[in-house]
Amino acid sequence: MPDPAPGTVTRRAERRAATVAEIKSHARQQLATEGTGGLSLRGIARSMRMSPAALFRYFDNQTALVTALCVDAYDALNDAITEAQANADPNPTAQWRTLCLATRHWSLNHPADFALINGTPIPGFEARPEDTGPAAGRLLTLVSSGYLAAIASGAADPSATQVPPLTAGPLLKSLLATDSLPDTPIPGIILNGWASILGFIAAEVFGSLTSLIANPDALFDAHLRTVMQGMGFSQ
Repeated sequence: MPDPAPGTVTRRAERRAATVAEIKSHARQQLATEGTGGLSLRGIARSMRMSPAALFRYFDNQTALVTALCVDAYDALNDAITEAQANADPNPTAQWRTLCLATRHWSLNHPADFALINGTPIPGFEARPEDTGPAAGRLLTLVSSGYLAAIASGAADPSATQVPPLTAGPLLKSLLATDSLPDTPIPGIILNGWASILGFIAAEVFGSLTSLIANPDALFDAHLRTVMQGMGFSQ
């Protein structure tokens, strides 16, 4: 039998990819119903009518599976933001608002994925930066580039904020692939604003905010405007 043509996906590869996708699907269902502490490789194997040992042909351990789920979650959020921004007003202020609105929309529709990358950690799991860093870095790039574009256009003024110049930490330098960053308020402004947006969303996903407020959409809009004002947006 002749070898497959270069670039052709083999039947074995298709089956493996389908099995990997099914494993991930079962894992997401567990996370959605049992929470981050309820992930069980044995439970997944039982649901798929396969032995736990067979599962290790696809993922070496639970850490490898959770890492793959984290990367998928970051990629899905990145895609949701990129698609929303492509269909929005190109004005930097509108683009930043769209980024935040798209993040909230995705998170409320994918609470288990949001929890995986922003919520309660899975016992015994610690993501390695080299594994999840590229996907997380793309999200940070989207967030950062949006604010930098607003500064460049004059839509945002860092000097109008209350954030002082700060020294970048090792993770930020690693994500930006540089050893030298001047002390500046900009990273602090971005992280302050982004943390505030994620905190509001977390209150919706994990907390009782939706029971306390009859119209969380209106409150989020007000919160977003407040955050942007604190970031120096002229709005």
